[in-house]
Amino acid sequence: MKTINEELNELKAIMKSDSPDKEEKYKEKYMYICRNYTSEQDKEAISDYLLNGLKDISTELDEIEHAITIREKLKEMKEIVPISYIARNYFGKSASWLQQRIYGYKVRGRVYTLSEQDKQIFDNAIRDICKKLGSLSIA
Repeated sequence: MKTINEELNELKAIMKSDSPDKEEKYKEKYMYICRNYTSEQDKEAISDYLLNGLKDISTELDEIEHAITIREKLKEMKEIVPISYIARNYFGKSASWLQQRIYGYKVRGRVYTLSEQDKQIFDNAIRDICKKLGSLSIA
């Protein structure tokens, strides 16, 4: 017989899977665990698993909210300065490369995002462009 932690790890794996019927599998596995692991120690492990799951969800929601905020800010900027300009001049990459990372597109089964170094480069690019635009004058 498996330990409660092994069962909970399997439950977590089901939730992270791409299976179209993962919700049904998750429910079945969860109900199985609740029926077969009834000691106080098991109940505590289940409770900890659920609380940690809620914390993980909260963290993921914060990350999604941050990503949405960035995308909203970039929406107007993209009309002023093309993404292709930033990609080419500051990253040495294509516009599609940068958009994949900004919007978290899934490419070849993997989701790409901006690394911390890429974010710093992007911030520096925006500041540099602001300076260039601020110093521009035709009078």
